[in-house]
Formats: sequence, structure tokens, C-alpha cells
Amino acid sequence: MSRMRTTRSSKILGSVLVVGVLGSVSAAGVFGAFSATTQNSGNEISTGTVALGDNDAGSAMFQTTNAEPGQTWTKCIKVTYSGSLEADVKSYLRSTPGPLTPYLSLKLERGTQTTGTFPGCGDFTPAATGGVLYDAPFTNAAMPRDPATAIVEAPVGKETWAQGDSVALRMTIALDANMPDMAQGATTGDATVVWEATNH
Repeated sequence: MSRMRTTRSSKILGSVLVVGVLGSVSAAGVFGAFSATTQNSGNEISTGTVALGDNDAGSAMFQTTNAEPGQTWTKCIKVTYSGSLEADVKSYLRSTPGPLTPYLSLKLERGTQTTGTFPGCGDFTPAATGGVLYDAPFTNAAMPRDPATAIVEAPVGKETWAQGDSVALRMTIALDANMPDMAQGATTGDATVVWEATNH
């Protein structure tokens, strides 16, 4: 008798466990998690550019030998901005003054030019306002020799440079007509003109 009760109890307990397991499976089906998403794609940040060039094709603007007192030379160069950011442009002379430098003067003008190839001036036309950027001897304290004293140059009629803007610059260099004999055989040394653009 005791054995029959034990067997029956075991069967009942087994049935309860089966029902419990089935109930758990059923509950999992009823309470399953739903989900949904949304997204914002294509996010990207890229930097702009500052780019400046000229039409000299790697050639010097002034390269003269056997110069004589009182001679003058006039040459032109065109500077063009191709960067995507608005910019300010300034110019200065980067060089170590040679013994001939004290006898030189420079007139620098900005304007427009549509004809002529470097270093010719073609149809150069000075700007009606602010056309003369510098007109003095090389020894003048105002001569721009580094970024701190650089001459600010802007396209005619504008304050800052944008992509596609350009400026034609006419430089007239003159030798002093009253140079002393000691200036014979003297040189200016390598004079490099720098145009520097900084995003505005």
C-alpha cells in the first residue's frame, strides 16, 4: 500500500513539473520583446582648404645682369586663390639684403590684368582705390620683410579672398642714378617675394 502511494505521488509530482515547464514555454511566447530602430546616417565633417598660386611657372620675375645706375624694370605677376575657405592674403620680402639693396627702390601696385603672360604686364590696370601698396626705397622701415610687417593685399573691390579671386601686381624696381663707384659689381642677393594666405 505504501508503495502504491509513493508511485502515485511520483506520477502527480511529474505531471506538475511537466505542466510547469509547458506553462513557462507558453509564458515566454506571450511576453516576447518587440523592438524597433531609427537612424540618422551620412554624418561627416571635412575641413576646408587654403590654397594660393601664381602664374610664374617657377621663373624669377627679375633676373638682370650688367645693370646701370638709373635703370628701371617693370614686371607683373598674377596671384590666384583656389582654396575653399575665405582668406586674407599678405606679402613680404624674404631675403638677406645684399650690398646693392640700399640703392634700389620699389613701387608695388595692385590691379587687374586679362592679357599678357608672366612677367609681362599686358593690359594691367591699377585699382582706382588703394592701387599703390608700396612706393619707397628698399631700405625704408616700412619695407615688408616678414609676416609681422607684411602688406595686406585684397582683390579689387573686396576685403577678403574667395575661391577664384585673383590680383595682378605690378612691380617697378629702380636703381639710384647717383650710385657711388663702390656699388660696381654689387648684387642684391636672392630676393624672394612671399604671398601668404590665412583663412579668415
